[in-house]
Amino acid sequence: MKNSTYCIISTTVNSQVQANTITQALLEAHLVACVQKYKIQSQYHWQNTIACDDEILLQMKTKSIHFEAIKQQIETLHDYDIPEIIMTTIVDANEAYLSWIDTEVK
Repeated sequence: MKNSTYCIISTTVNSQVQANTITQALLEAHLVACVQKYKIQSQYHWQNTIACDDEILLQMKTKSIHFEAIKQQIETLHDYDIPEIIMTTIVDANEAYLSWIDTEVK
């Protein structure tokens, strides 16, 4: 099945507290069905230097129609001046998983 109804939204945060705050808010609002958390190290340009930081990558499984609401929640709760908020369309997935997302998000 080819479908652009579903997506993964990603953001990075600098603490487990921040990861839990964003995760809890989005799950309680039924804007996401699942959030996976990964410890990562990011290197990037920031204010004319190259920075290197330990971060937590959040990957949220949801429906594309919720992107704006999720983006707004992340921007409100996030500590960063410019948070990464990226939506990647799920092109194909098993039907049972997509049905589960349908059940869990509003």
